[in-house]
Amino acid sequence: MDYERTPRLQVKWARRHIDLEKKREEYVKRLTAGEGRLLGRRRRPTGLEVSTDVRVVSKRAKPKKDLLTYGWRGAHCGMGVLWNCDLCGRAVIAQVGWPIEEEGREVAQEVLESLDDHGVAGWDTWGVDGLVFLAPEEYELEGWRRMTRYLELRLIRGQEKLKVARWGMVPLVLRDRTVRAWYEDANLRRRDVSWASDSVQIKGHDGIVASGQRRRLAGGMRTRAARALRRSPAVEFEARAWHCPESNRLYLVEALYGGEAEALYGAVESISCHEE
Repeated sequence: MDYERTPRLQVKWARRHIDLEKKREEYVKRLTAGEGRLLGRRRRPTGLEVSTDVRVVSKRAKPKKDLLTYGWRGAHCGMGVLWNCDLCGRAVIAQVGWPIEEEGREVAQEVLESLDDHGVAGWDTWGVDGLVFLAPEEYELEGWRRMTRYLELRLIRGQEKLKVARWGMVPLVLRDRTVRAWYEDANLRRRDVSWASDSVQIKGHDGIVASGQRRRLAGGMRTRAARALRRSPAVEFEARAWHCPESNRLYLVEALYGGEAEALYGAVESISCHEE
């Protein structure tokens, strides 16, 4: 992540442990001697003072991790961490930098301490551009879209799918319609699921709840058989959407599943649509 042509945050991770001492030595050499030969030119010393004895993240904040740190000072300052995690087997390297005229140490420590390589209590945090939510740790990223005033993340676990989306410029999206009318218009020709909707309050805002079943070739026969036995067909699709006036954003969470709807409920509950 860059700002004004200056790298501010760099993060690398791997699904295996690394040689921490060797990797830190490579980073220290790069900081003091530069990036190496470029177009036949020799390395030029950077003039940075580098220390490997700097407190960045406490081991209490990062338990079960083999942790090393480093920092540098000069025209550009910064600090970094390297660790191998005993719980998930991953390795992480991260560093935060700032111009010398700034007081960036506390911000850097806060950012680096916030990083983690596995979920908590079976849940992972997903997010981009302020859209942040929780999902069961078995879910993986299937796809994403990032457009002007629109974000979408799609996660998958086997046959189960979770979609979380956010719109800005809500007046252009709703066009004087209620959230329920907008959702019904947008999904009128949908063919992968059959559903019914109702208006509800979500997080104190006007919203919609929709639920139904996946469409199959024998879906109509299965539904009629369930009704004959006076049983409701299993709910396999659910959606929640709401408009937050405080942030003037529209949120949507949809889930296709075969068992419990934990992913949908967890995502909805974990989204902060506006600052309290």
